[in-house]
Order: sequence, then C-alpha cells, then structure tokens
Amino acid sequence: MKVNLLNCEDYLISDVLPFKNDIFEDLMLEPILEVMSKNDKFVYTACKNILLAPTSDRKNILHRQAALQEAIENKKHIFSLYSIISEVFTDLTLLRSRTKKNGNPLPAVRVLNSIETLDLLSTGLERLKSAVVDANNQFKPGIFRDFFEAFLKEYDTNFMTLVHEKCQALRTLQVGGEIQISGRIGRGMKCDSLTVNSISEVRAKRKFEKWDSLFGIRLHKDEIRISYEDVQLTRDCKDLESTGLLHVASCFEEFNNDLSRLFETLRTQIAFFYGSCNLHTHMSGMAFGLCFPEIDEHPRSIEGKGFYDLTLAIKNLRRPMDNNLKGADTLLYIITGINHGGKSTFVRSIAIAQIMAQVGLFVPALAMRTSLYRGIFTHFVRNEDVTMTAGRLEEELSRLSRIVDMMKPNSLIFLNESFATTSENEGATIANDIISALNANEVTVFFVTHIYAYARKAYQEKFPRTKFLSAERNERSERTFRIVEGEPSFTGYGMEMYREIIPQ
Repeated sequence: MKVNLLNCEDYLISDVLPFKNDIFEDLMLEPILEVMSKNDKFVYTACKNILLAPTSDRKNILHRQAALQEAIENKKHIFSLYSIISEVFTDLTLLRSRTKKNGNPLPAVRVLNSIETLDLLSTGLERLKSAVVDANNQFKPGIFRDFFEAFLKEYDTNFMTLVHEKCQALRTLQVGGEIQISGRIGRGMKCDSLTVNSISEVRAKRKFEKWDSLFGIRLHKDEIRISYEDVQLTRDCKDLESTGLLHVASCFEEFNNDLSRLFETLRTQIAFFYGSCNLHTHMSGMAFGLCFPEIDEHPRSIEGKGFYDLTLAIKNLRRPMDNNLKGADTLLYIITGINHGGKSTFVRSIAIAQIMAQVGLFVPALAMRTSLYRGIFTHFVRNEDVTMTAGRLEEELSRLSRIVDMMKPNSLIFLNESFATTSENEGATIANDIISALNANEVTVFFVTHIYAYARKAYQEKFPRTKFLSAERNERSERTFRIVEGEPSFTGYGMEMYREIIPQ
C-alpha cells in the first residue's frame, strides 16, 4: 500500500531550495535538527531531507499542517509507532548484513534467508498492527485515522493468514520438504516456464500406501522412473531442484521486498512526525512561542508577530528578542542600523520561519501569515577564499550569479551584508543594479546592508513596494536588539564604545 501521510509521493524532490548546503550553513539549522533527532541518526537524516525540501503547493502544506496537529495531540502513539518500525528495521539491517557476507549463496541458502526475513517482517507487521489498532482508537477522524483504517484493511486477518501460510511453507522446506514443479523444455534443452504447484511436507508412507504405490507402477507402465545411478541424470535432477529452489526464493524475496518497502516508507514519514513532536515538546517546554502559519493565496506577503531566531533560542536555552513584520505586497526590505543590533538574527528568524512554513511545520513566531515562494535563497557574507584564487567581492558576485541563474519569478532571497567588500559608492551601484533587476522579475529581497548611500537613496527616492527597517536604539542610544520600521541609519557604534571605555 502507499503511505502518503505527507500527501506527496515525491516529498523529497523539491526545487524550492536549489542550494541546500548554503541554506543549511547560513541559517545554522544544525541545532534544530539535533533537537528533532535526539541522537537518532535516521531521524536526523529524514528530518533534514524533508526540512530542506519545502513545497510551494498550498494543498500539500495544509495537509501536512493538519497531520502534524493530529500527531502533536497523540505524541505517545507517534513515538510508539516509530519505536516498533525502527526496531524491525534494525533487526532487518543486521540480518541483511549477515547474509551479505555469504556472497552469492546457494539456492537452498537463499530459501533459508527468505524464511528468516519473512519471519522477522511478519512478526514486525503483527506488532505494528497492534500499535495501529491502539492508535486508531485514540486519534480523532482525520488524516492519520484514514491511514490507520486503510492499513488495517490492507493487512487484515486474511492477509496475515496468507503470510503465516507462506512462513509455514518455507519452514517445510527447511526441515526437508517436497516441491512439486511443472514446466516445459525451452531453448537449449533448459527448463522454462517453471511453476511451483505446491510445497508440502514429506510424510513416511504407511504399509498400505506402499502397496498402492507398487500397484500404481504396474498400472502406469508409461511412467518413466529416473535411476540415480546415471551420473548425468543425477546432475540434471540437481539442477532442476536448484532451479525450483531459486524460483521459490525469488517469489518469496519479492514478497519480502514489498513488505520491506512498506516499513521503509512508513519509517521515513513517521520519523518526520516523530522529530517534529520532539521539537514541539522542546519549544513548548522552553515557553518559546510557536504557531501554525496561515498560508496566503496572494503572492509576496510575509507578516507576523513575535518572530525569533529558533537556532539562537535553542543554543542559548532562552527566547531571544522577538520582532514583528508587516509586508503585504512588498518586494524589498532594506535593513540598516547599528552593528550587532540584531539585523542578521532578524533575517535568519524570517528565513527559518518561511522554510518551516513551506514544509508544513509550525513556525517560531506568535502569529504568521505568509505567501508561498517558488524559490528561497540566502547570500550571506563568507570568509575570504583561503586558496587566494579569488577576492571576497569576486567570490560574492560569482555565488550570486549562480543563484540568479536558478531563480524564478516569485522567489525570495536574503542578502546579508552583501557587496560590503568594496567602496561604499561602488557597493551602492552594484546593489542598485542587482536588486532593481531582481525586483523587476518579481523576486522579493531582504537586504541587510551597511551601504548607507544605497539605503539613503532608496529612502529619498521612495522606491516602490519597499519597506525600511532599522536596528532600534533606546533614548540613551543603546541597542535593544529589536528591528523596527524607520528611515535608514548609520551602522557605527563608536559612541557606545566611548561610553563603555570612558565612564561618564
């Protein structure tokens, strides 16, 4: 059966984040994944892959939000399901690694391997069914309940009886059974179109049954009995036996593979819900604000209250200063202000929230309403090229060129201190040319900049669909680490250093 809890069969295939490594590094997502995984490597990998594969499909996002809300209300059952599936997969991995050491096993050994695998999977399926029955009684009608009922219908009593029959048939061969095979002679006098008619246990014949066999031989003189004294015939019979065993093994291996794929798919999707529940528990326990965002059908709109940098909150074990944002139909956000005033933290908080929103997760904010973007990019300042093959400005422009090549209309990019490695006038010219071109192609830009000349020009000329944000200072000109709307300001903080060094 298809496991579609994420409402998308290709949920790991996404072009919203073409440069996943840059996003991961710039937004510092590692601490978030560590909380989600709780040292479980598989959960870490599953959550990372899904987190870096956001979707721009509104229907999928709303589906995931609903499924995640159900999971959060029933965390205990999500943990139980993941635990069972994980244990089955651990045992299956150990079994596969053990059998893999044998190289290309004999047909009889392959059958024995199939017995062990089917035994393990059938036992795991029984345990999983029991957990699903318990969960089905607790979940309210919804996405998970629909999946549970479909699962129980697919793997009902009749199916489990079939599995047990297959296990028993294979065990019969293990203790010395009998395979009845039919087929025909194909090309090169080889067996072709083989069919296993039955697998049965060899029983010791009683006295009268032996007499019946003797009479059968007398009555059916056209039957051919093979004498095993003939070496070639013996070899041919052994080949026929091996062919039959291989056929049996391949049939059961296909059945085993189907069950394995079920566990594998279910494991990945449940791991995502498991990790999301871990993150929700952590955020709730630390009293971090969180919400499920409202998905706006109109383009170019990000609004919300109480945005905070989730990575920073997790690392410092406390909620950082939060910020509000109003941005209906805005294409350019210019963020200026004092150094170390919270500008980069603010940009990271918005970027993380947007990615989480497009994954279908809750977001680090008290409230959020956002549009869906077809591409999300980051362009943060990097250290100088250690090989000295390129200067910082050349490296920045080269990286930005690669980003622009991958952009589509209705994309979103976060520029953090870009173009600051040259003179202010040259930086202003570069910024104006690039950002104007991006906005003309309906690309939304968040631009944290120290290039006051550019910001001032944009403010004075009243660039269309532009908002100006600045790092706030209080009445004593001290940093508050809040980002507020206001005209562009300088980035220096010489007066603060003067006050710290020379007491008043």
